[in-house]
Amino acid sequence: MKKPDITIENFNTRVIYVRFKGSYIEFRKNSRKLFNQLFSFATANNLIIEGETKVLTIYHDNPFITDAENLRTSVAMTVPRSVIIHEIEDVNVMEISGKFGIGHFEISAQEYESAWQYMYQEWLFKGEEKPRDSFPFELYVTEPPKRLKEKSFTDIFIPIE
Repeated sequence: MKKPDITIENFNTRVIYVRFKGSYIEFRKNSRKLFNQLFSFATANNLIIEGETKVLTIYHDNPFITDAENLRTSVAMTVPRSVIIHEIEDVNVMEISGKFGIGHFEISAQEYESAWQYMYQEWLFKGEEKPRDSFPFELYVTEPPKRLKEKSFTDIFIPIE
């Protein structure tokens, strides 16, 4: 994994999301089903805008503090602010906003963990920025790789003050 470019930006968006509770291993096993559920809702409600809609994975808990079976992870998709969305049992709406340090990565499937470690261990903890009480997330600039050797562009957002 090559060292990423890092930018600091104010970010403000509205997303629909489906939340999962359980270990990251269980999340990965269920992620295809969760994304299918999200995309089905978005398609049925005409929420996908070609070239504009972004897909994210949000990590609500710190795995070093929260027990694995209680970790909350959400798959999400950006949606226009102007659209009225009728939430259903599993699909909800939330706002994401604030200042973020953003690592711009080109990574393979097995490099995600290293990318996250870099953002915290090398950039945040050794830098001058202070963490903010909010949740970090991945934003998929291009579709995540389906095969181990393939790479994709993923931005990792770390909330900062």
